[in-house]
Amino acid sequence: MRATIALGIAALIALLGVSPVYFGGVMADAYYDGLEQWVPEWAFQVRSERYRRGWFSSSAHVELSLAPSLCDAPPCPVLKMETQLFHGPIPFGATEALGGQSRLLGGVIQSTLDPAPLFRAGRIEPGLPPVKAFTKIYLTGNSSTRVEMPTSGQTLRADSEQFSLASEGLLGVIDHKGGDEITTHFEMPRLEATGQEGRQALLRGISVDFSGRHEDALLLGDWSAALDRIRFLYPEQDARYALDALRAGASTRLRDGLLSGDLRLTLDRLATPQQTVGASRGSIRFDRFDAATLVRVRNALRPVLRGEAPSAESKLAIAGLLMQYAPAFLHPGPEITFNDLRLVSDRGVAVADGKLEVSPGAVDGRLTLATLLRRLSGEADILVDEPLAKHWMQISGRPDLAPAQMAGLIEDNILQRTPDDQIAVHLEYKQGQLWINGIENEQWAALMVLLDMGTLEIDS
Repeated sequence: MRATIALGIAALIALLGVSPVYFGGVMADAYYDGLEQWVPEWAFQVRSERYRRGWFSSSAHVELSLAPSLCDAPPCPVLKMETQLFHGPIPFGATEALGGQSRLLGGVIQSTLDPAPLFRAGRIEPGLPPVKAFTKIYLTGNSSTRVEMPTSGQTLRADSEQFSLASEGLLGVIDHKGGDEITTHFEMPRLEATGQEGRQALLRGISVDFSGRHEDALLLGDWSAALDRIRFLYPEQDARYALDALRAGASTRLRDGLLSGDLRLTLDRLATPQQTVGASRGSIRFDRFDAATLVRVRNALRPVLRGEAPSAESKLAIAGLLMQYAPAFLHPGPEITFNDLRLVSDRGVAVADGKLEVSPGAVDGRLTLATLLRRLSGEADILVDEPLAKHWMQISGRPDLAPAQMAGLIEDNILQRTPDDQIAVHLEYKQGQLWINGIENEQWAALMVLLDMGTLEIDS
């Protein structure tokens, strides 16, 4: 009996001694997965990182450099993130520092990011509060992360100007379940900057939500985003810019390697010194997009997304990659449909519906622009109030589309005037032929002849 008890105690001691090493490996994997998935490549680059693994805890230091596309001048600001990882098993009711909880945890990750280097153009007093992230790793492999930045107020002194900054903080929640299932929520209630000369910038009610899964390097599921209000005021220019109630949504699905989905957008108001846009909306559906090809193209374009100025050789390499994957992308016959795209402005309303698709099948031989255009087909109906149509013609800067040319375009049936004084256009395209309001366009036909002669190729 004593031997059995002694063996059990020895086994327990061995388990408690080995488990931090096991959970340390789990924590390291969770940390690196988080860096890879949630550090946006278009915004930051991981410049350097250090990871020190201990027995019961580990530490990490990462430096994130702002992407050149968001940097006004080199060298770009560098943000430092310090992380402490506590290896489990962490017992019930652990101290608040370890996220006191009612469940046994596999580990806890705490990260702190200092955003101050982003404001290198001036001096901020008092300093900005850090962004903190707290992650719980459960024994089941699930995890929950909470990202917070508290409410704050600062004064920014830049050159000869002074700004008052006010923020109601930010909150982000990321839940991982079952390995690939992800639920996220991000919100920033209010951010405002006010200058001494009356200049003002206001962002209010920003939120982003996602529910879905991570599969084949893609996030599949349902997205939604909201922006309640934007205001920019420049008194010296007597200019005001405003946006109200912007809502966006998306749903993506993957079946047999093909991506499909829907995009939705609504807007209550957009005002600029030149014009005002009222309640507008639109929805777009896409089908049969080859997912693997999209991922490869995205990877090839990463330097461009990061704002790196590619050399002539790398530009050619990117073009070569795009051409390499174009036949695979076209093979399934991708399709885009847009329904009830409606723009309401102070000069009138514009409405459009249509569809564009590629004939499915393998590409025979070399892919040229003529080959691509002959595989496209589609149609569209556009209806625009005449004052808005004339405004667009005026700002186009093309003499052949000047408002004075409208009568001639109507006479040639390129444009049609409805009994309600609206301008209507019906477009139909198939196998390299373009019809406008039922009449084949001769200029397009002449262009296709030149393309068939091999004058222009997209693999050059």
